[in-house]
Amino acid sequence: MTKMKKKYIYIGLCIFLLAFISSMLTVVDYGITWDEPIYISYILHQVDWLSSPHPFSESTIENFWRFEPHPPLIKYVMSGGLLLLHKFIGILYACRIPMCLLFSLLITSVYFFSLRYYNIHAAIFSSLSLFLMPRVFAHGHFAAYDIPIALAWFIVTWAFIKGTSSLKWSVFAGLIYGLALLTKENAVFLIIPLLLWGQIYKRKFYARNTLFIFLLSPIVLIALWPRLWYSPFSNLIKFYLYHVKHNPVNVFYLGKTYGAQIAPWHYPFLLLVTTVPPATLLLSIYGIHAYIKKHFKDKILGMVVINILFLLILMSLPIAQKYDGIRLFMPVFPFLAVLAGIGFSELYKRISTFTKTYKFLANGLYILLLPALISLACMHPYQTSYYNMFIGGIKGAHKLGMETTYWGDCITGKTIKFINNNTPKNGRVIFCPVGSFVPRYYKETGLLRKDIEIADINDEDFDYLILLSRQGMFNNKLWKIYKHAQSIYEVSYQGVPFLKIYKKSDICDIMSNMELRAKD
Repeated sequence: MTKMKKKYIYIGLCIFLLAFISSMLTVVDYGITWDEPIYISYILHQVDWLSSPHPFSESTIENFWRFEPHPPLIKYVMSGGLLLLHKFIGILYACRIPMCLLFSLLITSVYFFSLRYYNIHAAIFSSLSLFLMPRVFAHGHFAAYDIPIALAWFIVTWAFIKGTSSLKWSVFAGLIYGLALLTKENAVFLIIPLLLWGQIYKRKFYARNTLFIFLLSPIVLIALWPRLWYSPFSNLIKFYLYHVKHNPVNVFYLGKTYGAQIAPWHYPFLLLVTTVPPATLLLSIYGIHAYIKKHFKDKILGMVVINILFLLILMSLPIAQKYDGIRLFMPVFPFLAVLAGIGFSELYKRISTFTKTYKFLANGLYILLLPALISLACMHPYQTSYYNMFIGGIKGAHKLGMETTYWGDCITGKTIKFINNNTPKNGRVIFCPVGSFVPRYYKETGLLRKDIEIADINDEDFDYLILLSRQGMFNNKLWKIYKHAQSIYEVSYQGVPFLKIYKKSDICDIMSNMELRAKD
């Protein structure tokens, strides 16, 4: 190994440490998200399964594994953090730390992928641009499935490329595809861009990959998922039918609420264009320009572009649920970062070929990452609400009717402290709109005072309403409160509120006044 190659490995290690340490140190800054209590409850349920009598009998497995909405691999990963760390940092953060690790591995994978097929400048820029995407950075902290499926999708794709020239990598592609299927249900679609790329670029060499994927991945899937040990095919069909019939989730998009009527086809395209830092987005377009300039003959770049287009088109289909910002098409972003790295590398070469002076200027191009870093730091820990300058930032997005927040992470420790300090003894508070498990979980973790009661949005007896700016979940009453009532506490950025807290008396006053106006 040459000295230069060692240097590049050390750079990759530094990038991994940067991502892991920074995400780990900020893991407590984010509020509990909509789904985290649900996923953690499944982990605890499965720990009970292992300690039950006859855990491997069909009846016991049916009892403990029948209600799973997602495959179990990430629960296994989170349970490792739970067992090792829960006594020191609590259950929630113990489950989040492994996600910080997977997020860091994703960043590092993008680095080494770009280094292997392009150069050091593409590697550094692509990995750091992914790390500095505000929404991706935020999701890198949550005990959820979105970053893990992005990592699994990216690694399978890389293995498939290498498998066209190596038997051991073909085998690895088959095994890792099975793990991807165990990560999240949408991994079943990954085979399509892989086969499409193989047919275009490696027609004579990709059949072996396909054979091992169809041979080995089902074995891995069934072997590591107890739900499939008995009646695997019928249980697998039931699992995917559940997701086909998934109840619609409301989203506020361009000033209109969608739910039973799914958001328009352009939702993923507009979210991509408006939630990625501008320099990264523009350089990814320059990367596509480089691809076209090479007459579409760059095989690796072809795989990157095919994956981006496939994922966006898949999300744009009429039957695809569209909500929660970028969360449901997270695998796009590692590939977009690679594309941006290639665009950066091409720009770097163009500038550095003139003179040594221009080469110095070329090194200065890394300053293009600075605006993303500033945005990420200024919005912390509310990066899931980030919008870029192309839509006018969060102010412009708010005016155009884009959803402000969606997953409950804006209920941070500071807000919980305000609630604890101001709610009377045995007081009642309403959290809305938020996952039904979340307020209870704040109490169970000891973050919210034990004597505070959680009231329903339809209850008339309450002290405070904690209203999150998830406009897609608002009814007429909540819209009136949001627009007209005076809050006593607010979390906002650049004048756009993520969360407001109202007294019952102020809500009653505004509703009474509006009723009187309606009568007049």
